[in-house]
Amino acid sequence: MKDEFNVEVIKDRLRKYLRHSEGSCGMYHQILALLSEYGCKVVSKEIPEGAISRIIDQDGNILGEGADITWPPATLRAMIDGEIIPEPWKSELKEVLTSEEDIKRVKEIFGFGRIVRPSATAISKVSSEGGKVFTERDRIGVTVAFYDKNDRKIAEARNIFCPACAAVIAASRDLELRDYIKEQLKNEPNTGKMKWERGIENVFRWDNFCVTASIWEGEKKLAENWGCCTAYAIVRTEVVAGLVGSKVGKVLKFYCDQCPVKSIWFGKAMGAMGNIVLKRLSETGLKAEIGYERFLTVTVKDDSQIIGKGYGSLCALSGTINMLFRSKGIEVIKPSPAKDFPIIKEKKDA
Repeated sequence: MKDEFNVEVIKDRLRKYLRHSEGSCGMYHQILALLSEYGCKVVSKEIPEGAISRIIDQDGNILGEGADITWPPATLRAMIDGEIIPEPWKSELKEVLTSEEDIKRVKEIFGFGRIVRPSATAISKVSSEGGKVFTERDRIGVTVAFYDKNDRKIAEARNIFCPACAAVIAASRDLELRDYIKEQLKNEPNTGKMKWERGIENVFRWDNFCVTASIWEGEKKLAENWGCCTAYAIVRTEVVAGLVGSKVGKVLKFYCDQCPVKSIWFGKAMGAMGNIVLKRLSETGLKAEIGYERFLTVTVKDDSQIIGKGYGSLCALSGTINMLFRSKGIEVIKPSPAKDFPIIKEKKDA
């Protein structure tokens, strides 16, 4: 029997659990984990603007509803709408939600909750022309900025939910990038659009240290699977349901096969761990450059020397933690001197 749902109890527990270092993505998954403990679930549907999410308690009541460019920020908006998050985190997390203007611009590019493909398209174009794309921690969210080969800033999106969201928002703000993405993707199938046309719903919760997702068409469950974050769980479930092509499935399987994190799982969402690494990089002045080589890539340099490079499946945050595990951690993290360590008195050995 689940504990009785009580918003004030939830808030008290969140005051103890939420950590700024885990960023908006990590904090969102922590809230999802706690709500799931009380028997809640999320029902999310793709819409032209992105996704709309509803939080449902164990009695079937709607606790909150929200729409954003893809599932996680839409669900975070529903959490805020339901008055589930205590201050000061509520006010801070509201800042990472996508503005109405940006939602409209992202919708014009591809829409229906699909942000990785347009993000990758923009990153590939800028990189192929000699430019660079950087991401860094920015308050509770992240910033992504595009630069051309002459180091002129093309576009930027600050304090956004995650790097993939920030990249597509930044790209949508530049007319040339926006038109290029639309042209490149105009004939590509959009799985989110197909699901919207069929009325398919995504149902997910945090369970056993990961996100478990199922996909429903009316009363029929098409598939169920799990993943290290909300987006990865839903896309893996789409693969099981046969809603995406085998090429996507093979790419994601290859990524999962070589992921160095999964076999020593920490019980935290990948976004939480990636955010902590990205925060430290920003503190030490190291830049994380985003690229695309079949997967999203994250490259960290000290001056011009590469000290770390990792790969992400659907998000640069997973690429950030992947980068750390593939690198010499002490060079990337640059550990600070120990705080509050006891004074070591000189003493002769016995």
